[in-house]
Amino acid sequence: MDHIYRIALAVPEAAVDIFAEALEPFVASVAWRAQEGKIKAEVLGFDEYPPDAIAIRAALRRCAAAAGVAEPGISITREAVRDWAADNRKQFPPITAGRFFVYGSEYSGAIPAGKIGPRIPAGAAFGSGDHGTTKGCLLALDQIRQPVEGPVLDMGCGSAILALAAARLWRRQVLAVDIDSVAVMVAQENIQANGASHLVRGLCAPGYRRRDIGRRQFAVITANILARPLARMAGDLARHLAPGGTAILSGLLIQDASWVLGAHRCHGLVKAGVTEINGWATLVLRNKAG
Repeated sequence: MDHIYRIALAVPEAAVDIFAEALEPFVASVAWRAQEGKIKAEVLGFDEYPPDAIAIRAALRRCAAAAGVAEPGISITREAVRDWAADNRKQFPPITAGRFFVYGSEYSGAIPAGKIGPRIPAGAAFGSGDHGTTKGCLLALDQIRQPVEGPVLDMGCGSAILALAAARLWRRQVLAVDIDSVAVMVAQENIQANGASHLVRGLCAPGYRRRDIGRRQFAVITANILARPLARMAGDLARHLAPGGTAILSGLLIQDASWVLGAHRCHGLVKAGVTEINGWATLVLRNKAG
């Protein structure tokens, strides 16, 4: 594949997740990024085939009307494919988050004393530690000081950075789940590269409803996804979180944290903490049944 089609639209930060969901049916992948110094964020879609611009505009028009915001303009460009992973690896410095020291495949230095060092090549799947949501989750994992006695679930695992961090921290079995088969493939490669295959297993599944998860309960659940999917899965998360267990949720803009928290409170979970980094929030919840 020599070229790729790129669809870009600028939307209010509070509406990023709903516009991303509206764009998803028309493209192979969706991403978003904050625009420094601006009140809007950029939602991006990518596909190897020419997009249906008329259908996309109609979907965005409906989305804007439902959200009560102005319809965003879109740009569609055909671009030469770059090796983004290779570019990112060259620019990916080690990242420290609590006890974690996340480094890329190009790093040849020593891991600092007392640090836990998952190695995550940047660029192949979401989660190299440099985004505010991933760093917030790593800090939240680091702050769990009570013993973790059961298995861990990483829902929406991306690169498996959180799954690997949890496995290194507690030496417990970890299930790393993602709806994206490519992400799971990359996660498996990272799991093997970190020598963690005996602790971490990747699984491609659309949420919690798979036989592999069944009625299992987990001592810790991490979910770094988006606000609306998190809210929709609140009941499933509550059923699978063991009594006294901890859930770490991110992928949230700060202004979305309160209603995502409300969705989980309806299922008996209580707020244990929140971290805010560069406009993104990470929620820490507990199952009060414990």
